[in-house]
Amino acid sequence: MAFFESTGGGAAAPVFLHTYWRGRGTWIWAALRDEERALGFYEPLHEMMAGLTAREIAGTGPGEWDSGHPAMAPYWSEFAPLLAPGQAGVPGFRLDFATEDAFVAADEPQPALEAYLQGLLRHAEERGRVAVFKFCRSLGRAGWMRQRFPQALHVAVLRRPQALWESARRQFEANGNPYFLAMPLLLLARNACAPTVIRSCRALHVPLPRLRQADPRRAMATCRVMLDQLSWDDRYRAFLAFWLASALSVLAADCLFVDADMLAWSADYRDEVAATMARASGLAPSFASPSGGVREELPPLEPEQEAVQRAALSLLAESRAALRPQGYVLAWSQLADALVRSSLPLLAEPDEGEIAPAWAPQPRFWALSGRRAAGADRG
Repeated sequence: MAFFESTGGGAAAPVFLHTYWRGRGTWIWAALRDEERALGFYEPLHEMMAGLTAREIAGTGPGEWDSGHPAMAPYWSEFAPLLAPGQAGVPGFRLDFATEDAFVAADEPQPALEAYLQGLLRHAEERGRVAVFKFCRSLGRAGWMRQRFPQALHVAVLRRPQALWESARRQFEANGNPYFLAMPLLLLARNACAPTVIRSCRALHVPLPRLRQADPRRAMATCRVMLDQLSWDDRYRAFLAFWLASALSVLAADCLFVDADMLAWSADYRDEVAATMARASGLAPSFASPSGGVREELPPLEPEQEAVQRAALSLLAESRAALRPQGYVLAWSQLADALVRSSLPLLAEPDEGEIAPAWAPQPRFWALSGRRAAGADRG
């Protein structure tokens, strides 16, 4: 392993899953949650933690909306014992955790957030269990979490941005649910001064609303109004800027990088990832493919979207010296995927010498272009 050692002695290490919205993180988390020793904390930075009640916990599960998630207990069941009688909200949580300092530097003090997460870890330990966190707001602060919680296995779950986009767009068009388009815009706007946000928005020409001083609830409403005023091309531009800013942050951290798409398509890859997680954390998830091993078909990008995709690829390539090689190759292949399918010329490909070892994802570009068949298993 490049960054992790086996815990040994039957001990288990906490797991921090750093994921995108609609990134198959819930499926991965559910598999870990099913492990007997695990205590799964779902979205502990979600804004609903501020007013969470037992009734809300009971009514929030995969069957309550068009989630596409596997059947399971309500998402937030594990938070129920933490709630004080007659009071709403998870102790230690602050509403600003959901959107503020989402791209914080690794050495930046965040004592309240650190204490909150330590409290959840302690709650699990006191019950003889090991915490498994699933975040959608941590990719930009994965380095900070890795530094504060080095005993944990940190897993960065990456998925092709166009696949994330199509899932979020379907939620908006089919269900009138703008959340997965508005939240990325909100996190960019609330963290507009973060270096990776500045670079990504500048490269993709994304103007952001001035929301840094606004009340968090009013800021979300403003983002939804702004979303209604944007064209689909501009929505994609902002969506991709969030994907890129998050990738530039998490790829600089010591994480196990997992390809969410390959995990769904390939039985061999699922076995590799499960074995790696078991060695690094002591937890042994059992994954069943959410797609039956079938690669999902995505529509071609519109011309303006292709230009934005190439701009994102260019910034990623410029940043490669600061990124972990395994993560860089994975992110490069995910960004290039849509352009390869459109038969468009690309920037220089990653060197074959940089291909990650067997336990890490193989770059999909070579499989798609017919230059490399290894790692192209779809079963």
